[in-house]
Amino acid sequence: MYRQLQPLRVARRPLTWIAALLIVAAAAGCSNNSAGNGSQATGSGGGGFALPGSKDGFGSSSDVQVPKKDIAQSQPDAQQTGSDDAAVGQDGDPAGEDAQTGTDDAQAGAEDSLPGTDDAQPGSDDAEPGADTEPGSDTEPGSDAESSADAPPSCLTDDDGDDYGLGCPNGEDCDDLNPNFTVTCPDCSKPGVPGCLCKATEKPVSCYSGDPATKGKGVCAAGSHQCKNGFWSECLGEVMPDPEKCDSKDNDCDGETDEGVKSSCGTCDLTCNEQKIGATSASKWNLNSENSTGLGLDPMGNVVLDSSQISLNLKYIWIANSPQNTVSKLDCKTGKEVGRYMVCPDPSRTSVDLDGNVWVGCRGDGAVAKIMAEKQNCIDKNGNGIIDTSAGSATSCGSAGCDECVKFIVNPGKGPYARAAGVDKDNHVWIGYYNSSTLVRLEPTAGKTVESVALGCNPYGLVIDQKGIVWLQGVGCGSLIRFDPVTKQLDKSSNMPALKYPAGAYGINVDKFGRIWVASGNSASAFDPKTMKWTVVNMGKGGGRGLATSNDGFIYPALDGSGGAMKIDGNVDPPQVVGFIKGGGSPVGAALDYDGYVWVVNQGGSSASKLDPNTMTAVGTYPVGSSPYTYSDMTGYTLNYFTAPKGQYSTVFFGGLTYNPVTTTQPKQVWQTISAEADLPEGTALRIRLRAGNTKTELEAAKWSEPIDFPPALFPYNVATLGIVGNLLQVEVGLTTKDKKVTPVLKSLSAKSKLM
Repeated sequence: MYRQLQPLRVARRPLTWIAALLIVAAAAGCSNNSAGNGSQATGSGGGGFALPGSKDGFGSSSDVQVPKKDIAQSQPDAQQTGSDDAAVGQDGDPAGEDAQTGTDDAQAGAEDSLPGTDDAQPGSDDAEPGADTEPGSDTEPGSDAESSADAPPSCLTDDDGDDYGLGCPNGEDCDDLNPNFTVTCPDCSKPGVPGCLCKATEKPVSCYSGDPATKGKGVCAAGSHQCKNGFWSECLGEVMPDPEKCDSKDNDCDGETDEGVKSSCGTCDLTCNEQKIGATSASKWNLNSENSTGLGLDPMGNVVLDSSQISLNLKYIWIANSPQNTVSKLDCKTGKEVGRYMVCPDPSRTSVDLDGNVWVGCRGDGAVAKIMAEKQNCIDKNGNGIIDTSAGSATSCGSAGCDECVKFIVNPGKGPYARAAGVDKDNHVWIGYYNSSTLVRLEPTAGKTVESVALGCNPYGLVIDQKGIVWLQGVGCGSLIRFDPVTKQLDKSSNMPALKYPAGAYGINVDKFGRIWVASGNSASAFDPKTMKWTVVNMGKGGGRGLATSNDGFIYPALDGSGGAMKIDGNVDPPQVVGFIKGGGSPVGAALDYDGYVWVVNQGGSSASKLDPNTMTAVGTYPVGSSPYTYSDMTGYTLNYFTAPKGQYSTVFFGGLTYNPVTTTQPKQVWQTISAEADLPEGTALRIRLRAGNTKTELEAAKWSEPIDFPPALFPYNVATLGIVGNLLQVEVGLTTKDKKVTPVLKSLSAKSKLM
């Protein structure tokens, strides 16, 4: 194989010896090969010299071989002559490679010919040995090396063999004893400088190439320069800052772990998503009339109850059509009947719960029905994929409970004549049975009886005050009945004479001051539990029945004998009659809606009238079923303002799902937990319900979960078992208290989902 000659290196030899070598080289360049007789060549055709101890000098076959290209080109020329005179060269090359073809020094091929001449002809001996060829051309046949005159300059001194030194083409060496440095040399007086000389006995030197502020933080650690093979090494074993990755390590050595690479859940699971809102979050509370009612912010920015901010959306009024065994649902805004439901025999009392659904007590057999207010919360009982329910003044079917928005009908077994109904702070309903003089409490999920109380007096109506006390209008004993669900203390005129009526009584309600009102004939009477005294107001008109009380301190008894409602100012002492609002015919019950209008149920007119207490006029009268008979909390106003003054907040969390347009399968966002930071003093609570959907339309049509009460439930609450799936999650939070002097404090609310 051909190997190009390297420049001669001479290491620190006397100049006289170098001169002698140059003389020998010059003398050798004058010799010629024999011509025309095929004899062996005896020297280098281009000139050269031998190092001491060399056998053949630069012509040695161990140093030089003819390029294969030249061999291939020389063979055809040799074959043209047919000569058998090919001689084995002095270098021991095989015959035919440097073979003479009957000439002394014939050039092999046109490309090796001298400039300006024709190719050498076979048999010709006019090719001159030793003639210079063009730059880059092959040496002439028989020559073992290039002319020494053409060789590049050699180093005079290069002790470390790095091609830098005295007389070297690359330049001088800044340290000719160290091959690691050439042009520039560092200060090797300091220990540990990479590339500098060292002793094997020297100890490693600590080193760190990164920002000194990151050294020793997280995974970052110093390394060391070590003495290896007589030289100091680079910094070995150091750990430098890297981009942060989710591995529970501080990879970028800034004192934080996995920052910026975790999911919003704070884990390495990127399918997990968590959102948070509140005073302790980047997303602060934004309370407005669209998303909240009865709530305000404390100085710390936390959500608290604030009755001055109540703006309840009491959408419906529920009116029992006793002879028809139905209940009519009217839109309070328009007066239109939007549903009529078959329930138990002879319904009378209706009481709206904290979720807007209604309980119905039936006099015929003592059964109790529960009707869901929103279609999305109804149950597809027959499994046909739709909710079969009434959407107007006609019933959807002809039997009790067949409408799929009637959640259930239960019978506590206390006999007929359920004549009292009211919902408490825990969203349970209390039903009073007239014939058996019994009070029962039913839980909201399935209507199971959880408590039964023997009253010893016939109940005709009830209301629950701000402290959770159940007050009943007692018939037969001529007094109010007071029952404390906590202490189980039962009071009436037999053991508490102050409870005896000073005038007649029919309907019953509680006002903003905690006074209990009853009405009968041409009078309305108020009992103050604080003073244990009664105040009687002469209305000047007869027929007092059911009463409505407003949050601004006014009382509105329905006067069936006068065809309207009286307005009484309860803010003055004693309360004073303001005036009479004409409307309807034979009204037996009264209630207020979310706009502050007074509604009266006209038993004689089979209708309901909407009255404006500000203008003292009727807004309109709207048809319902025949002979309606209702005078309980038929809109939920009393419950939400007095019995369980609550605040309500609603928000929507976004699961953060981005759909892949290529795939046809829509991934699922399954909600995992709901959590809150809250202070809940004794007697306060949070009530939460949820629903989900992938779009706004789906969300609004989705069914709410059953309410979850905190306490007894604890945060974080596992909702994965509820199967709430959708990219949007709506969370509704109710804040309640049993004592208006204390309030729950909601600091933050969060929801976590997982992409499945």
